[in-house]
Amino acid sequence: MYIEIRAYGIRLNILALVGLVFVFLLNGVASSLVMLLAAILHELGHILAANAVGAPILRFDIEPWGGRMYYGGMTSYKQELLIASGGVAFNFLFAPIGLIPLFGIYGKLFFFSCVCYALVNLIPAKTLDGGEMLRCLLCMQKGSIGAESAERAVYLLSLIFMLALGATLCLITGFNLSVVFLCLFSLVITVLDYAKKPA
Repeated sequence: MYIEIRAYGIRLNILALVGLVFVFLLNGVASSLVMLLAAILHELGHILAANAVGAPILRFDIEPWGGRMYYGGMTSYKQELLIASGGVAFNFLFAPIGLIPLFGIYGKLFFFSCVCYALVNLIPAKTLDGGEMLRCLLCMQKGSIGAESAERAVYLLSLIFMLALGATLCLITGFNLSVVFLCLFSLVITVLDYAKKPA
């Protein structure tokens, strides 16, 4: 379910709104706004990169895991690579502002939020910018004929990453049942998604 702002081509997933409310309740208003600013800068980086490479944005969906853009017309792998890297670049570009002593503890939180958004998004997983960048790089090397195999390679890397991360989290938390369930759920979703892709 989405809340639509049609004049601007924006759709907000209700789950993203619910998640945002929980973040505010858990972290307080000031800290949450600082982390939200880092997230907004990340998405702004994607939007500005899309405009810079001439990819008109038809719609922008705000999902619980981040933003998703839909373009008008065809985009090349090079354009998609630049768009995918725009968010990470913006986070790294603006992160040092948080180290200005004037901003105190909130500045440090902003710095670490920006760096975390950038680093997490560099992971070569399917739903993250790193996965999209890897897909584009593989497709640029292999051409459109190798696009499906490139996408399957990214899915496989996502699966391996999910297995490694899940095992690590389970060990660190002493096999906490919530963590085990979350890891298994994520793994099943990834496997099912991978299995339905064409060979």
